[in-house]
Amino acid sequence: MKKSKPAPSPKSFDLKQHWHWGRGMRQLRIADFLKDGRLLVPGDLTGEGPATDDGTGALRTVGGVQVGSADYATGLMWVGRKLREGDLPSKPQG
Repeated sequence: MKKSKPAPSPKSFDLKQHWHWGRGMRQLRIADFLKDGRLLVPGDLTGEGPATDDGTGALRTVGGVQVGSADYATGLMWVGRKLREGDLPSKPQG
């Protein structure tokens, strides 16, 4: 009789490996950021410089860092700004 090997355990979902980890997310209208038919998100909303649509719906900076996603069917986009010191409330003093 053959010994069966145990099934490998499924990989756990690691949120920290995804582009939106550590970002404050906002939902914005695409129409507010169209310039000459091209989507352009200013750097103050991303925290990493201006971003444009890469053709697949991902918003990327010049360096290729994904900072958001655009859904043209709904006309909305998600844009994330890197969290900085002071963005989140501090722990309560106790």
